[in-house]
Amino acid sequence: MRAVITLLMLGGGVLLAMASYFFLAAPLGQAVSPMYSNPRLPGAPALFVLGVMLTFLSAVAYELIPERASSLEALAQASRPSHERR
Repeated sequence: MRAVITLLMLGGGVLLAMASYFFLAAPLGQAVSPMYSNPRLPGAPALFVLGVMLTFLSAVAYELIPERASSLEALAQASRPSHERR
């Protein structure tokens, strides 16, 4: 479950950062008028920062969300020597 949440956060953060950088930021071209120096959406820089933060917070979420007990038990069972298994 934590892998799914982490991947969703990672994908969402990357998509938000890319969309705000490429589609919502200032248009490409010579800065000959204010149209080329102002972003298309006034909050585009904040959305970009939010996307980057979400991307980095996905690693924190992965570390803080506990694994399911069943997967931990299966891992512990597999790491035991064969003569100790039930």
